[in-house]
Amino acid sequence: MVRSASIHATLLITPPLVLVLMYAAIASADGLKPEVFEAAISAAAPAFLGFGLLAVIAPLTAGGGSEVMPADQLVAYPVRPSTQFLASLTLAPLNLVWVLQLLVLTAEPAYLTRDGGSLARGGLTTAAFVIASTAGGQAIAWFVVGVRQSRRGRLAVRGTLAALLLGALVLARLGRADDLVDLSPAPYIVRAVGTTDAADPLWWGLTLGLVVAGVVSLLLGSRACGWALRRPLDAAARGDDRNVRRRTGTASPLRTLVAIDRGSVWRAVALRRGALVLAILPGMAAAGAAVPWRSLAALPGLVAAGAGLLFGINAFCLDGSGALWLASLPHNPRLVARAKVIVLTEIIVAAVLLAAVAGAVRAPDAPTHAELAAVVMSALTCTVAVIAICLRLSVNRPHRADLRGPRDAVAPPGALVAASVKLAGSTALIGMTLGASTGPGVWQLPVLLAAPVLAWGLLSARASLRRYDDPLVRARVVQVVAAG
Repeated sequence: MVRSASIHATLLITPPLVLVLMYAAIASADGLKPEVFEAAISAAAPAFLGFGLLAVIAPLTAGGGSEVMPADQLVAYPVRPSTQFLASLTLAPLNLVWVLQLLVLTAEPAYLTRDGGSLARGGLTTAAFVIASTAGGQAIAWFVVGVRQSRRGRLAVRGTLAALLLGALVLARLGRADDLVDLSPAPYIVRAVGTTDAADPLWWGLTLGLVVAGVVSLLLGSRACGWALRRPLDAAARGDDRNVRRRTGTASPLRTLVAIDRGSVWRAVALRRGALVLAILPGMAAAGAAVPWRSLAALPGLVAAGAGLLFGINAFCLDGSGALWLASLPHNPRLVARAKVIVLTEIIVAAVLLAAVAGAVRAPDAPTHAELAAVVMSALTCTVAVIAICLRLSVNRPHRADLRGPRDAVAPPGALVAASVKLAGSTALIGMTLGASTGPGVWQLPVLLAAPVLAWGLLSARASLRRYDDPLVRARVVQVVAAG
């Protein structure tokens, strides 16, 4: 399904690279300074809890997980629900955030067992936790998919989600996030991983319980997937045919195209859920963690990369089969690309601002001029860099994507992995560089460091727009997104 040689190379390089990074994370335990080691130990329980929450939230957002093949291409084949569940479970690690969390959990057993524990026992418990959490998250997601097939189920899911978000906001506002960690199973997992006694009943019981939970999640997940796929939508389900009001006229063709793209993003279930999660979770995480201003400079890059993956890496897929109609209209062809850039910029800027403001409100200290300049320049630079990378990928490597169902993605899994590495790697480097530039306390330094990246991003975006002006390139993009 992946025809690009560069994506093939990325997929081949990524697994060995992850193994090398895991080894480096384990080997880093011996060289840590005492204060860094203590900080890593204190962050162990939140790290385990964060991975567990991620394992549940990610498939819920994707409507049960990613699909290897679109559902409409499997109608004529006897594919069992258990196969679809295992396929979505197999694709769960193809997520950069999941891999980063895995690296953190790989390092924690090395830190927790440095003073006499067994790395093998701690690693076994951690592996059992990772498998049980990932399989359990997929099973919960498929159960929610089945519940949402009815109107009452949708109302129940929305009410539960609203209650959980309200509770999280209250805990963050009261500064009681640590209480949530203490009430979770994470502290017991940390104690079991770091135990020095091979006969410790906590280690044996917890590890065996996690293994059993993983097996049960696999069995229940397959059944939940089959139940969800068999349930028909009720009469209140949203369909393709409905009455809509006629829109008022716009002042220019560009505004009309922008309005169409905004509507396309909001009507696609997968994109709408991703946008809502992107607008809520990063800000809540930053507010709950009370990130200092120096570290806050890395937050805009992570949020901007997530917004780019929402649809920016294949922006022209928003047109779908309508790309042929848009290409036949008597307007400047570049307006189509400009409209995509405007909508993508709106989403990135909104998500970055929400996360930055939420993090700034809960920051423990007032910022210096250098720290404030670093955060502002990080937000601006990462936004421009993500737009430039996304526009280049959209023009050079378009993909067909219907975006009709909740599990539809804007690109194949391999292309998503390669794009996430490019976006997250670039933005993380920018954020860390600007965060480190606050050390001398000179506010001009972050501005000077950001200027070349801003210039590169603007020039790259301009070159991509010029490439889209080529009729042959534009015809290939239209043909791919319209017909595959």
